Amino acid sequence: MRLEKDTETLSQNFEHRESFTTNDVYDFFSKTQPDIKRATATWRIYHLVRQGFLKRIGRGIYALGKGNCFSPILTKKQKDISSRIKKQFPLVTFCCWHTSALKEFFQHLALYDFLLVEAARGTIDAVFHFIKETNKNTFKEPPRDIMENFVLDGKDAVIVKSLISEAPLQEADAVTVPTIEKILVDLVADSGIFFFLQGHEILNIFESALGKYTVNTDRLLRYAKRRNKKEELQQILLQISGKN
Repeated sequence: MRLEKDTETLSQNFEHRESFTTNDVYDFFSKTQPDIKRATATWRIYHLVRQGFLKRIGRGIYALGKGNCFSPILTKKQKDISSRIKKQFPLVTFCCWHTSALKEFFQHLALYDFLLVEAARGTIDAVFHFIKETNKNTFKEPPRDIMENFVLDGKDAVIVKSLISEAPLQEADAVTVPTIEKILVDLVADSGIFFFLQGHEILNIFESALGKYTVNTDRLLRYAKRRNKKEELQQILLQISGKN
């Protein structure tokens, strides 16, 4: 009921504006709800973006209308490996994505390139050995020391790891890939793999992703809960919302 009322009143107030900021929306809510907290207004904005009523067009800048959905860039190797896995294991649930998909969220940081293949539990050994037959530089759930000494220094590395059940996935050109929500959570949860993207860099990635694309925060936090990272993700979102 609250969101329905928000969409009606916001539409009437901002329908003739090309864009507006988080502060504009907060000030608008404050007119009828003087005691409203900024964090409450921010969460309402997130939910309105999730529903497609608002879209992010920049850092802390919004417009009325549908949002911009993220679809990771596919590499030739990614398509090839995905096709071969489907043919060899037609009943196995898996997804794959390449770290090059993250490059649009950086300005100056050099990013290590490798492909991640995530397969349902109980199948990763078979998938791992299958990929390794044609790609020698393939690793199964490598710990940080293996990442540092072998994966990141190698060429065309492939990491095979377990796919968390009910992980948010999508299809892109016949390849099953993660949604933006899954990628963001995994960057935090898989700190052994993404150790080079922790701390301030994680905040930069989240801020850039939230500014460029529609991120379903309910889906993100639901998946984060499955990975025991819900509180950490909530803190990151609050840190970012406090900057806007």
